[in-house]
Amino acid sequence: MMATGNSHPQTDIRQTEAEAREWFMLQAERPLYAGEQAAFEVWMQQPHNRNAFQQLEQIDRGLAVLSATEEGARLRQPGALLSFFQNLRSYFGVSPLSGLVFACTLMLAVGVVYLASWQNHGESTTGYVSELAQIREITLPDGTRVTLGGDSAIETDFRSAARNVKLLRGQAFFDVSKDPERPFFVHAQGAEVRVVGTRFDVNAGNKMNPAVKVTVEQGIVDVAARSPGQQGPAATGKVRLTAGQQVNVREDQVSRITKVDAAQVAGWRQGKFSYRDAPLSEIVADANRYRKQRIVIGTPELADLRVTTAFTADQADTLVAMLEQSLPVRVFREPDGRVIIWPGNVES
Repeated sequence: MMATGNSHPQTDIRQTEAEAREWFMLQAERPLYAGEQAAFEVWMQQPHNRNAFQQLEQIDRGLAVLSATEEGARLRQPGALLSFFQNLRSYFGVSPLSGLVFACTLMLAVGVVYLASWQNHGESTTGYVSELAQIREITLPDGTRVTLGGDSAIETDFRSAARNVKLLRGQAFFDVSKDPERPFFVHAQGAEVRVVGTRFDVNAGNKMNPAVKVTVEQGIVDVAARSPGQQGPAATGKVRLTAGQQVNVREDQVSRITKVDAAQVAGWRQGKFSYRDAPLSEIVADANRYRKQRIVIGTPELADLRVTTAFTADQADTLVAMLEQSLPVRVFREPDGRVIIWPGNVES
């Protein structure tokens, strides 16, 4: 995927943008294989490559934000996307844009279409987002209280027969208002959580560790795994959780139930993060929602490294030093502020 020619600056720019799009779409589709991950890391070492890829990441993070705004709602109306593309074509006539910006614009439109397909144009659909390092409290129309962790997003679709929430990214704690006539569902990747009235936490996982974690503080919830595109009430691997219990849902499977301290569930609401034998990828993903410079795990082999640690939100910037002292890893800090964690035997 790497460019080899440099005969013309404009050609080089287009080649870089094309490569960035290929890498971005591939990673959106599935985790990279070991060889692909190594090639991607080498490619990202070039500043112009990294800048192009980061532009696409910024657009990706903006999709949920767009869907929650008035403009996002307008674009979901019938015929709005056609007008959008017509205006876009007119804009191209007076102001040439790079292929990367054009791709970003198309991604925005496609993202709106994707979100609209889940929403079915329901008038009761609403989006909520939190910014980096922000913990946001929300009260839904039924009285349910939701706490969003940093850089998280949900969409709600409340109807007469059921209340549906989709966790698009990040983490959320739910204090559900009881309504036996309208069950409350939370959907996150392949996981479905069904409750009537309870308090529980859902972590949507991340690319390196896509497992969805469900933890109950109070009450009872049913957790099930769903295959991609599965419709209707049927679900696989269904388990029932009570206070102080936790499961992970991954690849259409629900893990065995583990016990946790119910009093410590969702400690992140008070800015406290505690992990016991957790994968490094989970800890890094959580920390990245509370710090500006992202932490990157350099090799897939480190993603499942088991870690027991604790830190507070204001220590997110010093977490890297804590990990470097306690794990067999080395840390490399790049000029743009990113921090990359590599195995301890890697030389700088």
